[in-house]
Amino acid sequence: MLELVGLLAGLAAGFLFPWAIPSQYSLYAAAGLLAAFCLAFARTDTTEKSMVRAVLLEPGEGHWTVGLLYQAPEASADSSEVSDGIRFAAAQGPDLERALASAEAALPLTANFRLCDYLLLMPGGGWTALEEYEALVLARQCGRTSARLVACRFSCGELSEATEEGGEPLTQLLQALKQARRTLPRLYEARVDGGVLLPVLALEENGPTALEEGVFLAETEQSPWDAEKTAVYRLLTGKGEEFTFWLGERPLILRRPLLSVEAGAEGFALRLDCQTAAGSIEPAPDQLARLGQLCTGLLAERWAAGQDLLGLGAYQALQTGAALDPTKNACPPLRTDVVVL
Repeated sequence: MLELVGLLAGLAAGFLFPWAIPSQYSLYAAAGLLAAFCLAFARTDTTEKSMVRAVLLEPGEGHWTVGLLYQAPEASADSSEVSDGIRFAAAQGPDLERALASAEAALPLTANFRLCDYLLLMPGGGWTALEEYEALVLARQCGRTSARLVACRFSCGELSEATEEGGEPLTQLLQALKQARRTLPRLYEARVDGGVLLPVLALEENGPTALEEGVFLAETEQSPWDAEKTAVYRLLTGKGEEFTFWLGERPLILRRPLLSVEAGAEGFALRLDCQTAAGSIEPAPDQLARLGQLCTGLLAERWAAGQDLLGLGAYQALQTGAALDPTKNACPPLRTDVVVL
């Protein structure tokens, strides 16, 4: 062993001090230098912390409840792919910052938010909750602005009751979040885009389950959307892997949407090229035409609400130099064609 250390030290000394003649003292000095380099690059963020995986926000009347889904310190929690040893802690406070501090104090070790990939809005949470939490993250680094958002139909108390007999629902919750991650918007997108469509999680008999419907959240709007409208939004924005539409007795399941935009004197022509997934029907022309109408209708609706969902105004500015603003200009004529390859 000593010979190996001496060899490594000698190699380090030869690399760092090629002009020096190796000796017993130079070997010891090089070994110390090598150890210093190892310590400098060693990770101090280890599993000896409570690794927070998700933050749950639940505003109430005159108080806040904050829940933390975290990895037990003795578990292998240093990877975002690990799902074992999940635990849950929740606490209340008169405001968000003190509720979060109380929840952190309930953890067995110091909270670490490096793997905090998800932010869950519980019943009562809305746009203001997102704004307050984002401000707190930027001020205290107690989370990530890239955390993915989801709305929940259960409260922190209901989650605690469901997990009293064991931690399996917590593992299932994290797995459900991972499976739905392609449909989850990020926290910073709410501010950038002016509105986000949140997937919905519910506690069912078989555990936490992602529903087909969604909740659209904006500064002046918070409204539930049915499954069809949610699927149209996701298809247009590419949020997801498969998009299911019931335009007949059997489902039309599309995948890999590719959107192209053409600006003309009479507005915009949009084309969505898609593939059908396994188990899908082969769509008839009238079904594709109806789907195109649904897309056009949703784009016009969002424009009227002040949201340029696809950035058509910026596209127009690049093409003609004249920008369009949904808060100042009427919605331009739109046509959407859906093509199955």
